[in-house]
Amino acid sequence: MSIRKTVLICLFSLTILSASAQNAVIDIAKIHNYDTIVSMLHYFIDFEKKYSIADINRNDFIPVARKSLFDIRHPSGNYFAQLTLINSGHTDTIFFYAGKGQDYQVYEYDTITGNKNLLNNHTYYYSHAVFNKVPFSFLNIEKGKKKIIIIQLNINFYNWNIFDPALVKSNGLDFFVFNHILQPSRIYISIALFLLGIMFSMFANTFAFFVRTPVREYLYYSIAIFVFLLYFSMRMLDVFSFGRSYHWFYEVRFETLQLVGAIFILMFVSSFLRFKEEHPFAHKAVRWMVWIQVIFLIINIPFVYTNNYNFIASVAFDIMRLAVLLSSIIIASFVIIRKHDKESQYLGIGSIISLTTAMLALYIGRKINNEDIMVRYDKIPSLIFMFGILSQMLLFLQALAYRRRMLEAERIRAVEQLQIENDRKELETYKAIIETRDNERTRISQEIHDDIGSGLTSIRLLSEIAKVKNGDTDRKELEKISATSNVLMDKMNEIIWTLNSRNDTVLNLIAYLRHQVVEFFEPLNIILEINLPENIDDAPLSGSARRNIILSVKEALHNIIKHSQATTVKVNFSFKDVFIISIQDNGIGFTANYAANNNSNGLRNMRERLNTIGGSCEIINKEGIHILLKIPLDVYPV
Repeated sequence: MSIRKTVLICLFSLTILSASAQNAVIDIAKIHNYDTIVSMLHYFIDFEKKYSIADINRNDFIPVARKSLFDIRHPSGNYFAQLTLINSGHTDTIFFYAGKGQDYQVYEYDTITGNKNLLNNHTYYYSHAVFNKVPFSFLNIEKGKKKIIIIQLNINFYNWNIFDPALVKSNGLDFFVFNHILQPSRIYISIALFLLGIMFSMFANTFAFFVRTPVREYLYYSIAIFVFLLYFSMRMLDVFSFGRSYHWFYEVRFETLQLVGAIFILMFVSSFLRFKEEHPFAHKAVRWMVWIQVIFLIINIPFVYTNNYNFIASVAFDIMRLAVLLSSIIIASFVIIRKHDKESQYLGIGSIISLTTAMLALYIGRKINNEDIMVRYDKIPSLIFMFGILSQMLLFLQALAYRRRMLEAERIRAVEQLQIENDRKELETYKAIIETRDNERTRISQEIHDDIGSGLTSIRLLSEIAKVKNGDTDRKELEKISATSNVLMDKMNEIIWTLNSRNDTVLNLIAYLRHQVVEFFEPLNIILEINLPENIDDAPLSGSARRNIILSVKEALHNIIKHSQATTVKVNFSFKDVFIISIQDNGIGFTANYAANNNSNGLRNMRERLNTIGGSCEIINKEGIHILLKIPLDVYPV
């Protein structure tokens, strides 16, 4: 019974080996455009590098059942792949594609002699789809012939994860490049280009602000967004790059740009939130984080560029990234909890979003590498990380814009406050000038009253005494002196009243005019009617305006007494947008030749006086004379 089991197991094993051997033979006539062949190759792997191409036989190659062909921890080793090709159709050329950044040699195995002949068959095909030369090796297979090809792979830390072998027909090169290389990344390229456009606009906008207003926050933000813009641009260039040198420098770009971007983000947050002045502990923590990353980068990069320590260096970089992320989360939480202003909330929320997406991208990236998911899904972590950085930078930009608005509002308030202060000083200066002028007017009126007034009073008294003593002798001259003194006294009192700044109101003007009009008509046989408004607008009115109004009213009253032959006079004071003085009599009005008379100069003087203070004089010759003096209430000339 045990012999039967052994036979069955052997038969089953032979069947499996036979199937494997059949699967390893590829008929190029049956390839339509291209076929991926990573699972069709048989491999010989020498991790200890004991064997060369001359030491191995075709029977040493076996299928590899492991998930990953290469050991991630030790990518260096001697890797050989065997490919058996037949051509059941017409004589044709098939192209071998090993993947991006690959270095390899192609040998043709001679089944008769057992020799491996090195083929000088490397070539490049320029593809307009990727704007670059794609490396291939060409193999000529005659009709009905069979060839065994051995490929010696030079696998290193930079290309172990991009080994992607395929066989391509000569008429399917464009189809292969577009469908196998470009099409799987088309969604990634579209999204990345859109997000990169946004990032470039943010960089240009912020850098322009820095040029106009050289503030450190704008510089740190501009550098950070530029670094990540460069980082994600290079990540997108991975799709279009095939050369070994480009992929050899991938690790240094990957680590350097990520950590430099993180350093400038930390510097931006520390400077923007004034950690140095307001939170010294947080400022010290940020400085330590910056220096730790710089020192780590200097130490870690040399280890990255070794096959033996690359895995350890990559793990160390992931640990470093995780430590930076956790520390940044603590700082962001501190910002949100301790600072309640809007700009700090923007920074805190943006940092939390970025850090969360970065940790998610880190986890998914490790998951993809461990499960050997290569071409189609390897861009997902980059997109997640890119979305997080962009969200963070957008919120940072909102914080900067909010601060700009606040600073602009403060600047406007400062300008307004300065303008108010200047206006206040000008007003105080103007008030001082007005007070000085009013004091001077008061002083002049007092001096006129005290000196000239007392002199005129003495002249009048002396003339009265002289009339009594002299009797009829020189009586006419003395009466003339007394009358002139009385006139001068009235004019002097009028000047004193107009000079006194305490009388600079409409209310005082109306009271003064009412008294003068009553006194003017009291000795005459004329009926006087004065009408006052119920509500008087006590607006300011300068001394010069009051004097012009008084002289105009007196001119009108003199004309009534001398020329009108009136028996009734009405004087009305009213307010209707302007201050109106209405003087109306029931006299004979103007005669036809009055305009030619010299007395018409009085009417012209009235108009000129009112025009001087911005008012007007309207004269109506109908059923007597009706004079309207209109004075604007804002008349207050200096």
